[in-house]
Amino acid sequence: MRRVLVIFHVYYHDQVDWFIDRMKNISGCRWELVVTCQAFTDELREKFHAFRHDVRFVEVENVGYDVWPFIKVVKSMDLSGYDCILKLHTKRPLDRKESINRVDLKGYRWRNILVDSLLGSSKRFEKCMSMMQDNAVGMVCSYELFMSLRDYLPEDTFMLEGESERIGVALKGKGFCAGTMFMVKPEALEKIRRADFPREMWNKVSRSNSTGSAAHVYERLLCLAVYDAGLEIRFSKYGFGTSVAAGIYKLYRKIRYAEE
Repeated sequence: MRRVLVIFHVYYHDQVDWFIDRMKNISGCRWELVVTCQAFTDELREKFHAFRHDVRFVEVENVGYDVWPFIKVVKSMDLSGYDCILKLHTKRPLDRKESINRVDLKGYRWRNILVDSLLGSSKRFEKCMSMMQDNAVGMVCSYELFMSLRDYLPEDTFMLEGESERIGVALKGKGFCAGTMFMVKPEALEKIRRADFPREMWNKVSRSNSTGSAAHVYERLLCLAVYDAGLEIRFSKYGFGTSVAAGIYKLYRKIRYAEE
Protein backbone atom coordinates (compact mmCIF):
# COMPACT_ATOMS: atom_id res chain seq x y z
CA MET A 1 0.00 0.00 0.00
CA ARG A 2 1.20 3.52 -0.81
CA ARG A 3 2.72 5.44 2.08
CA VAL A 4 2.23 9.21 2.44
CA LEU A 5 3.88 11.73 4.75
CA VAL A 6 1.75 14.79 5.52
CA ILE A 7 3.66 17.85 6.77
CA PHE A 8 1.29 20.51 8.10
CA HIS A 9 2.54 23.88 9.36
CA VAL A 10 0.26 25.71 11.81
CA TYR A 11 0.48 29.44 12.31
CA TYR A 12 -3.21 30.34 12.52
CA HIS A 13 -4.59 28.02 15.20
CA ASP A 14 -8.21 28.86 14.39
CA GLN A 15 -7.89 27.09 11.01
CA VAL A 16 -6.90 23.70 12.39
CA ASP A 17 -10.44 22.28 12.49
CA TRP A 18 -10.93 23.18 8.83
CA PHE A 19 -7.70 21.41 7.85
CA ILE A 20 -8.48 18.34 9.93
CA ASP A 21 -11.81 18.10 8.13
CA ARG A 22 -9.98 18.14 4.79
CA MET A 23 -7.39 15.58 5.94
CA LYS A 24 -10.24 13.18 6.63
CA ASN A 25 -10.41 12.79 2.84
CA ILE A 26 -7.02 11.06 2.77
CA SER A 27 -7.79 7.44 1.93
CA GLY A 28 -6.47 4.37 0.15
CA CYS A 29 -2.99 4.69 1.66
CA ARG A 30 -1.04 4.50 4.90
CA TRP A 31 -0.21 7.98 6.04
CA GLU A 32 1.61 9.77 8.84
CA LEU A 33 1.18 13.31 10.07
CA VAL A 34 3.90 15.71 11.19
CA VAL A 35 2.71 19.06 12.53
CA THR A 36 5.07 22.02 12.83
CA CYS A 37 4.32 25.08 14.91
CA GLN A 38 6.15 27.83 16.74
CA ALA A 39 4.42 27.01 20.04
CA PHE A 40 1.99 24.15 20.70
CA THR A 41 -0.77 24.81 23.19
CA ASP A 42 -2.37 21.99 25.14
CA GLU A 43 -5.58 22.63 23.23
CA LEU A 44 -3.80 22.27 19.90
CA ARG A 45 -2.10 19.02 20.89
CA GLU A 46 -5.37 17.57 22.19
CA LYS A 47 -7.15 18.49 18.96
CA PHE A 48 -4.61 16.62 16.85
CA HIS A 49 -4.47 13.65 19.21
CA ALA A 50 -8.24 13.34 18.96
CA PHE A 51 -7.77 13.11 15.19
CA ARG A 52 -4.70 10.83 15.12
CA HIS A 53 -2.98 9.22 18.10
CA ASP A 54 0.37 8.91 16.30
CA VAL A 55 0.82 12.52 15.19
CA ARG A 56 4.32 13.97 15.60
CA PHE A 57 4.88 17.53 16.78
CA VAL A 58 7.91 19.57 15.75
CA GLU A 59 8.45 23.00 17.26
CA VAL A 60 10.06 25.50 14.89
CA GLU A 61 11.20 29.09 15.05
CA ASN A 62 8.96 31.74 13.55
CA VAL A 63 11.11 32.22 10.44
CA GLY A 64 10.73 31.26 6.80
CA TYR A 65 6.92 31.21 6.93
CA ASP A 66 5.73 27.66 6.06
CA VAL A 67 8.70 26.96 3.78
CA TRP A 68 11.57 26.59 6.25
CA PRO A 69 9.57 24.32 8.62
CA PHE A 70 8.84 22.03 5.65
CA ILE A 71 12.48 21.95 4.53
CA LYS A 72 13.61 21.39 8.12
CA VAL A 73 11.38 18.33 8.45
CA VAL A 74 12.30 16.75 5.11
CA LYS A 75 15.99 17.25 5.88
CA SER A 76 15.65 15.58 9.28
CA MET A 77 13.71 12.46 8.24
CA ASP A 78 14.45 9.27 6.33
CA LEU A 79 12.06 9.61 3.41
CA SER A 80 13.00 6.39 1.64
CA GLY A 81 9.85 4.59 2.79
CA TYR A 82 7.42 7.23 1.53
CA ASP A 83 5.88 7.35 -1.92
CA CYS A 84 4.67 10.91 -1.56
CA ILE A 85 4.85 13.99 0.68
CA LEU A 86 1.80 16.23 1.08
CA LYS A 87 2.62 19.80 2.14
CA LEU A 88 -0.10 21.85 3.85
CA HIS A 89 -0.16 25.03 5.91
CA THR A 90 -2.60 27.51 7.37
CA LYS A 91 -2.96 30.68 5.32
CA ARG A 92 -4.36 34.05 6.30
CA PRO A 93 -7.42 35.40 4.49
CA LEU A 94 -6.95 38.35 2.16
CA ASP A 95 -8.92 41.45 3.06
CA ARG A 96 -8.22 43.11 -0.29
CA LYS A 97 -8.85 42.11 -3.89
CA GLU A 98 -5.94 40.11 -5.29
CA SER A 99 -5.66 37.65 -8.14
CA ILE A 100 -3.31 35.12 -9.71
CA ASN A 101 -3.96 33.93 -13.27
CA ARG A 102 -7.10 36.08 -13.12
CA VAL A 103 -8.48 33.98 -10.27
CA ASP A 104 -9.98 36.01 -7.39
CA LEU A 105 -8.22 35.18 -4.12
CA LYS A 106 -10.07 37.41 -1.65
CA GLY A 107 -10.91 35.96 1.76
CA TYR A 108 -9.96 32.29 2.11
CA ARG A 109 -10.16 31.50 -1.61
CA TRP A 110 -6.38 31.23 -2.05
CA ARG A 111 -6.16 28.69 0.76
CA ASN A 112 -9.28 26.85 -0.31
CA ILE A 113 -8.23 26.47 -3.95
CA LEU A 114 -4.80 25.14 -2.99
CA VAL A 115 -6.12 22.64 -0.47
CA ASP A 116 -9.31 21.51 -2.16
CA SER A 117 -7.46 20.87 -5.41
CA LEU A 118 -5.79 18.05 -3.46
CA LEU A 119 -8.18 17.23 -0.61
CA GLY A 120 -11.59 18.54 -1.61
CA SER A 121 -12.97 14.99 -1.42
CA SER A 122 -11.65 11.47 -1.05
CA LYS A 123 -12.22 11.04 -4.79
CA ARG A 124 -10.11 14.13 -5.50
CA PHE A 125 -7.30 12.86 -3.26
CA GLU A 126 -7.32 9.46 -4.93
CA LYS A 127 -7.18 11.10 -8.37
CA CYS A 128 -4.13 13.11 -7.32
CA MET A 129 -2.48 10.01 -5.89
CA SER A 130 -3.17 8.20 -9.15
CA MET A 131 -1.31 10.94 -11.03
CA MET A 132 1.60 10.61 -8.61
CA GLN A 133 1.93 6.92 -9.48
CA ASP A 134 3.13 7.89 -12.95
CA ASN A 135 6.92 7.48 -12.95
CA ALA A 136 7.27 10.69 -14.98
CA VAL A 137 5.45 12.81 -12.38
CA GLY A 138 7.20 14.44 -9.44
CA MET A 139 4.54 16.84 -8.18
CA VAL A 140 0.80 17.50 -8.28
CA CYS A 141 -0.58 20.94 -7.40
CA SER A 142 -3.37 23.40 -8.16
CA TYR A 143 -4.05 24.11 -11.82
CA GLU A 144 -5.47 27.56 -11.12
CA LEU A 145 -2.57 28.72 -8.94
CA PHE A 146 0.35 27.43 -10.96
CA MET A 147 2.19 30.67 -11.68
CA SER A 148 4.55 31.44 -14.53
CA LEU A 149 8.15 31.85 -13.48
CA ARG A 150 8.13 34.99 -15.58
CA ASP A 151 5.80 36.50 -13.00
CA TYR A 152 8.04 36.05 -10.00
CA LEU A 153 8.55 39.24 -8.00
CA PRO A 154 11.44 41.40 -9.22
CA GLU A 155 12.64 41.71 -5.63
CA ASP A 156 13.29 37.96 -5.54
CA THR A 157 15.34 37.78 -8.75
CA PHE A 158 18.80 38.27 -7.27
CA MET A 159 18.19 35.80 -4.44
CA LEU A 160 16.58 33.22 -6.72
CA GLU A 161 19.50 33.18 -9.10
CA GLY A 162 21.99 33.01 -6.22
CA GLU A 163 20.25 30.14 -4.43
CA SER A 164 19.70 28.27 -7.69
CA GLU A 165 23.43 28.31 -8.33
CA ARG A 166 24.31 27.54 -4.70
CA ILE A 167 22.24 24.35 -4.41
CA GLY A 168 22.53 23.29 -8.06
CA VAL A 169 18.87 23.51 -9.09
CA ALA A 170 18.49 24.88 -12.61
CA LEU A 171 16.07 27.71 -13.35
CA LYS A 172 14.06 25.71 -15.87
CA GLY A 173 10.44 24.72 -16.05
CA LYS A 174 7.15 26.45 -16.67
CA GLY A 175 6.51 27.79 -13.21
CA PHE A 176 5.68 27.10 -9.58
CA CYS A 177 2.78 26.59 -7.19
CA ALA A 178 1.86 30.01 -5.81
CA GLY A 179 1.09 29.24 -2.19
CA THR A 180 3.28 26.16 -1.77
CA MET A 181 0.77 23.38 -1.14
CA PHE A 182 1.32 20.24 -3.18
CA MET A 183 2.07 16.53 -3.36
CA VAL A 184 5.71 15.78 -4.18
CA LYS A 185 7.90 12.70 -4.51
CA PRO A 186 10.81 12.61 -2.04
CA GLU A 187 13.38 12.05 -4.80
CA ALA A 188 12.44 15.39 -6.36
CA LEU A 189 13.70 17.18 -3.25
CA GLU A 190 17.08 15.49 -3.01
CA LYS A 191 19.17 18.54 -3.88
CA ILE A 192 17.27 20.65 -1.38
CA ARG A 193 17.69 17.96 1.27
CA ARG A 194 21.45 17.94 0.73
CA ALA A 195 21.85 21.73 0.86
CA ASP A 196 22.87 23.72 3.94
CA PHE A 197 20.52 26.39 5.23
CA PRO A 198 22.02 28.79 7.78
CA ARG A 199 19.45 30.00 10.29
CA GLU A 200 20.12 33.64 9.48
CA MET A 201 19.27 33.31 5.79
CA TRP A 202 15.55 33.11 6.56
CA ASN A 203 15.59 36.64 7.98
CA LYS A 204 17.42 38.14 5.03
CA VAL A 205 15.77 40.14 2.27
CA SER A 206 16.99 40.82 -1.24
CA ARG A 207 19.15 43.75 -2.18
CA SER A 208 16.59 45.28 -4.49
CA ASN A 209 13.52 45.45 -2.28
CA SER A 210 12.63 44.90 1.37
CA THR A 211 9.85 42.39 0.63
CA GLY A 212 11.98 39.74 -1.05
CA SER A 213 12.76 36.76 1.18
CA ALA A 214 14.34 33.32 1.18
CA ALA A 215 10.88 31.83 1.72
CA HIS A 216 9.62 33.38 -1.54
CA VAL A 217 12.70 32.10 -3.35
CA TYR A 218 12.22 28.54 -2.08
CA GLU A 219 8.52 28.69 -2.92
CA ARG A 220 9.85 28.63 -6.47
CA LEU A 221 12.82 26.33 -5.98
CA LEU A 222 10.74 23.58 -4.36
CA CYS A 223 8.92 23.30 -7.69
CA LEU A 224 11.91 23.95 -9.92
CA ALA A 225 13.69 21.10 -8.13
CA VAL A 226 11.07 18.77 -9.62
CA TYR A 227 11.97 19.82 -13.17
CA ASP A 228 15.67 19.69 -12.31
CA ALA A 229 15.19 16.04 -11.27
CA GLY A 230 13.82 15.27 -14.73
CA LEU A 231 10.23 14.96 -13.52
CA GLU A 232 6.97 16.67 -14.47
CA ILE A 233 4.41 18.72 -12.55
CA ARG A 234 0.79 17.73 -13.13
CA PHE A 235 -2.30 19.66 -12.09
CA SER A 236 -5.57 19.19 -10.29
CA LYS A 237 -8.37 21.62 -11.10
CA TYR A 238 -10.36 23.21 -8.31
CA GLY A 239 -13.03 24.42 -10.73
CA PHE A 240 -13.58 27.64 -12.61
CA GLY A 241 -17.19 28.82 -12.62
CA THR A 242 -19.32 28.59 -15.75
CA SER A 243 -18.40 26.68 -18.87
CA VAL A 244 -17.87 29.98 -20.70
CA ALA A 245 -15.52 31.29 -18.03
CA ALA A 246 -13.73 27.94 -18.01
CA GLY A 247 -13.22 28.10 -21.77
CA ILE A 248 -11.83 31.63 -21.62
CA TYR A 249 -9.54 30.67 -18.76
CA LYS A 250 -8.30 27.56 -20.56
CA LEU A 251 -7.45 29.68 -23.62
CA TYR A 252 -5.62 32.15 -21.39
CA ARG A 253 -3.60 29.32 -19.86
CA LYS A 254 -2.65 27.90 -23.24
CA ILE A 255 -1.36 31.26 -24.39
CA ARG A 256 0.34 31.98 -21.08
CA TYR A 257 2.14 28.68 -20.68
CA ALA A 258 2.32 27.56 -24.32
CA GLU A 259 0.61 24.29 -23.37
CA GLU A 260 0.23 21.53 -25.93
